[in-house]
Amino acid sequence: MRSPLPAHAAGLHFGRLALILASLLAGWVPARALEVSVDRPRERAGYLWADIHLGELFAPRVESSLARGIPATLALHAELWRRRPGWFDRLESGFDADLRLQYDFADDAYRLERSGAQPLVLRDLDSVRVALSRPLPLPVGRVGILLPEESYYVAVSVTLKPLSVEDAAEVESWLSGEVGQKGGDAFGIITGLPRSLFDAVRNFAGFGDEHARAVSGDFELRDLFPTR
Repeated sequence: MRSPLPAHAAGLHFGRLALILASLLAGWVPARALEVSVDRPRERAGYLWADIHLGELFAPRVESSLARGIPATLALHAELWRRRPGWFDRLESGFDADLRLQYDFADDAYRLERSGAQPLVLRDLDSVRVALSRPLPLPVGRVGILLPEESYYVAVSVTLKPLSVEDAAEVESWLSGEVGQKGGDAFGIITGLPRSLFDAVRNFAGFGDEHARAVSGDFELRDLFPTR
């Protein structure tokens, strides 16, 4: 395990990395706001499924980092809440999913990966946008936990992480011109920084996370099984 950097060394690494990342962002256009909306859930095979819709996904700074091989992660989080008038609403269940996007230099294409599913190979960012513009269904809970005559809603949050700690080793390889090579120590700058310093450098250089949140309309159990 790598030993923590001394305070003065961490400061030097912080400054060096901040200058490197900031120089890469010169002339980039300010980010547009990430957008998300969520439909009222529907029942399927005993589960509640809510479709989310994403918009304004890739600001110019994110496009530029993706084109250079820097991975980005979309973290999706959905919660099912029960309204309790006169009291705090009750969280009934939740669901998390991550979508990871990275440009593959070997295939000259983008790979969109999700745990438990085959990756999508897409030729360019326009194709990625088309794929992510389709409704994304998320299972937010079992229908069996819903109580008759009670009111519920779904809250969804989306976080776009253009640069995560988990991807730091790959970023180091990219910074040293060794894109696609795994296992190299490269600069050793990022992985030698404490997490708090890493986050500070990332945010200072413009690689900070983007967040969006949306809430569905209220629904009851009977709304899932309308009379035909």
